[in-house]
Amino acid sequence: DRELDLSSNNIAVIENLGATRDLNDSLNLCHNSIRILGNFPTLDRLKCLYLADNRIAAIERDLAQFVPRLQTLVLTNNDLGDLVDLEPLKELGELEILSLANNPVMSKKHARLWCVWRLTSLRVLDFERVKQGERMEAKRLFETKDGELTDLAKSILDVKSSAPSTNTFEPGEGLVEAVAEKTAEEIQKEQSISELKAKIRSEMAQVEAMEQYI
Repeated sequence: DRELDLSSNNIAVIENLGATRDLNDSLNLCHNSIRILGNFPTLDRLKCLYLADNRIAAIERDLAQFVPRLQTLVLTNNDLGDLVDLEPLKELGELEILSLANNPVMSKKHARLWCVWRLTSLRVLDFERVKQGERMEAKRLFETKDGELTDLAKSILDVKSSAPSTNTFEPGEGLVEAVAEKTAEEIQKEQSISELKAKIRSEMAQVEAMEQYI
């Protein structure tokens, strides 16, 4: 798979990706200063998006419109605070692997079960396989026998989301220039990213192996 590596570039805003011409399967934006997950051009080919160690506190509402085939999303070590802020992710119909580890949102009560229930295509959450028992428990918590939302689910969705609704991408802009020389810290960050990807691959291999016996 083809990957574009823009990690450790002091990027504060996702922009200028139209110049990539949708030629990449993976995009690495780890170790930057991004605050909003959004402002993508249409990237039909993109399957993996790595955004660990940023400052992301909001997800653009129409994210799925621009990255419809996204399967892996790593948001480890960011600032997402409320479960309702994750709502844009439910439109990603092919999302199988999600990491929200070390985000404030995952300290919320029932956070994992909410993600399992709301994001129905998930197979791995925070590097742990989603179990059938979790799916059943999540449905019991958030859905009535008539298929309506429980009071608990309604209370979660009633919180005001910080998600922006507008994609401000301007086509035709160039790519951010990469830094020529790498510091020791950048090399260490690259190693941590490689370890993260290896962990994802390992967990998915275990999931696929177990599913053969289900």
